Amino acid sequence: MTIRTHAAFAPTTMLLLACALSALVAAACGGASKPGHRERIVYEAGDGAATNIFTMDPTTGATTQLTRTQTFDGNPGWSPDRRRIVFTSDRANAKDNHIYVMDADGANATAVTSAPDTSDWSPKFSPDSKRIVYASRSAGDGNYRLLLIDADGSNPRELTGPYTFAEFPAWTPDGKEVYFAGIAKGKNDLDIYSVDPANGEVVTRISTPGGDLCPHFSRDGKYLTYATSVSGDEKNVDLFRHEVSSSDTTGASDERLTNSGGFDDYANASPDDKQYVFVSERDSDFELYLMDRDGSNPRRLTNTPGMRENVPDW
Repeated sequence: MTIRTHAAFAPTTMLLLACALSALVAAACGGASKPGHRERIVYEAGDGAATNIFTMDPTTGATTQLTRTQTFDGNPGWSPDRRRIVFTSDRANAKDNHIYVMDADGANATAVTSAPDTSDWSPKFSPDSKRIVYASRSAGDGNYRLLLIDADGSNPRELTGPYTFAEFPAWTPDGKEVYFAGIAKGKNDLDIYSVDPANGEVVTRISTPGGDLCPHFSRDGKYLTYATSVSGDEKNVDLFRHEVSSSDTTGASDERLTNSGGFDDYANASPDDKQYVFVSERDSDFELYLMDRDGSNPRRLTNTPGMRENVPDW
């Protein structure tokens, strides 16, 4: 099977499949909010030359550009209090990606990782804001791992790995587990796993015949959305919803949310759990869409020919 990843840090031996190359990036929303930021969606958008971070008001469609790099700023995620955004950037060294944190308005960007010959991406704040989990690939052995670091950039430690590939970790809303998509050593397709940060225990959560990626939780923690290739067709990637309490890991009992015939990916729940924002190329261009929580009433949020929207976090 082939894998679709972010071009800025994809291994050259892998093809793109479905999460992002911007593909396809969930911090829980809670606590006190900074005025004007509670309902905004943060996302990345690129024109093929540069990728930057934007926010959008999903009610009005008004957008604000937060970064203005000439290379790559992407993979954004809100902090639980909505006052900060964690993201990936190669601004310090075009060869490597590292993790940064900035204010909700784009000011005061500060690096929290900086290891040489290492690329870091897919960062997410823990629900208590004290830690950041992210995926990392060392140029030394070419393996992928999940790492934890304190929110101020101190105390980095390995959470799990090595994997042939890993990306987009998502905290459970209670902060007790991290779900992620990975290719385990000796396997050739993506499955979704969980890891317990307290003891390092890894559990297989979803393993369908296709490549399973981009896990995200509903705000109440009852459901997990993910993307997978269906019917053996890697050009047909759709979104599914999994009941977290279910013991089924095959996907057979999961609810299909989209069926557009192309790429639908990276669904993130609204603060009230009534809608999902997601990425789709159903209109021949990667744009942001909204749908109701049962997959009905899909509608387009962005319309930017020549730009590729991705990795939305609400």
